[in-house]
Amino acid sequence: SPPLLSSPLPASPLLSSPLPLLSSPLLASPLPSSPLLSSPPPSRPAPGCDAQARAPLSGPQAMRFADASFDSVIDTFSLCVYSRPERALSEMRRVCKPGGRVVLLEHQRSGGALGAYQDATSSAAARLGGKGCVYNQDVAAMARAAGLRVVRQQPALLGVVALYETVPV
Repeated sequence: SPPLLSSPLPASPLLSSPLPLLSSPLLASPLPSSPLLSSPPPSRPAPGCDAQARAPLSGPQAMRFADASFDSVIDTFSLCVYSRPERALSEMRRVCKPGGRVVLLEHQRSGGALGAYQDATSSAAARLGGKGCVYNQDVAAMARAAGLRVVRQQPALLGVVALYETVPV
């Protein structure tokens, strides 16, 4: 997976305003011709960072990190594919330090007719080409059930995607 860049990027119309929940822009996918991404990640933490870590892809529901290991935990578009998304959220809460935050960018159930369509098609879409993604989940309710308090929620794309900022309770 690509490295996470947290330093400001050069001026761009796409990044003219920072994300409302983050203090600096976040780049989560590689740019095809970026020299920053053409070399392997450093073998040791960057200056000022205590550690760099990646959750094992095979075990998001039981991460091998000590309690309260991270200031922030960021999850993008994966809750919909976990068989037990509440358990994954509980693990994110467990490894987040007190006063830290868990930031989620996730598929969710929209409202009205679009939400009804999601309900009618979600199971079939997950089985037949949606890579297992159940895209009509109530992410806010799952976060609360996992011991996270939703501080902010910003829906996008007609409400089928949302950015959540949560904190451990």
